[in-house]
Amino acid sequence: MSPRRIRSQTLRGSRRIASIGALVTVAATTAACGGSVAATRGHPGTTRPHHGAISPGNNTKSGSSTTSTTLSTVSAVHPVNGKVTILEIGDSLGIDLGWGMQWALANDPHVNLVQDAKGDTGLANTGYFNWPAVLESELQQVHPQIVVVFLGGNDPQGFYQGNQLVTYGTPLWRRAYGQRVATMMTEATSAGAQVLWVGMPIMQPRRFSHEMAMQDAVYRAQAATHAGVTYFSSWKLFATPSGQYNGGTTDVAGSVMPLRDSDGIHLADGGEDLLGLDIVKKMQAIYKLP
Repeated sequence: MSPRRIRSQTLRGSRRIASIGALVTVAATTAACGGSVAATRGHPGTTRPHHGAISPGNNTKSGSSTTSTTLSTVSAVHPVNGKVTILEIGDSLGIDLGWGMQWALANDPHVNLVQDAKGDTGLANTGYFNWPAVLESELQQVHPQIVVVFLGGNDPQGFYQGNQLVTYGTPLWRRAYGQRVATMMTEATSAGAQVLWVGMPIMQPRRFSHEMAMQDAVYRAQAATHAGVTYFSSWKLFATPSGQYNGGTTDVAGSVMPLRDSDGIHLADGGEDLLGLDIVKKMQAIYKLP
């Protein structure tokens, strides 16, 4: 089975990161809608590479999600040699989040962020890339106290379980896919790490958005049954107050700041930083980062 590829890792030219003033504007809007983003640090003024494009196929259905953060049993993390190590993994959207987290944590001397998301990957096609096996190895090498997971965009596809073809979206698929999600969560928590599983955001292609909402329900349900795992919904952060897709916002200078790439799927620089800030703030609150 050939992988359904979201975004290649071909690098484009560096782009300027979003302004902190624009993110403050988004934070205020999100808070008014019940969200919880906040700009906590000054902008380091660096640049970063970006990468290719997703192809979700024919999109005709609609979907929505209003899931809030789901907490299981979590505990404060304690620095090792003065630092908390965070391992961030996922697909090409995970690469986007990694850049946002890197920016949000740039001035924090107490955190060691290891970015290891891989484009074109997911949990459906383990023959192409086996995340459970890779994560097990990374846990032994990195010894993180926190694992952040942001993947799923490549997973709207069927797969074989033994000799049986599991059709995407069916109850059997959700159970089998949920088992793979559970394996990732158990691996990380058994290694002593806390897990923050980030749900997929609302998408501009309607059918793809519906698929992501369905998968988010799987992530949320599994997180609720695993001690040490927290599910974090990114949906409202990229939606309008009425629940529609929001690809950009207006900054304090009146300029439009894109939050999403032109494909309506990946995160633009502003979206990367917005989500990165929100994730870091959530980790500071629930894990009591130094």
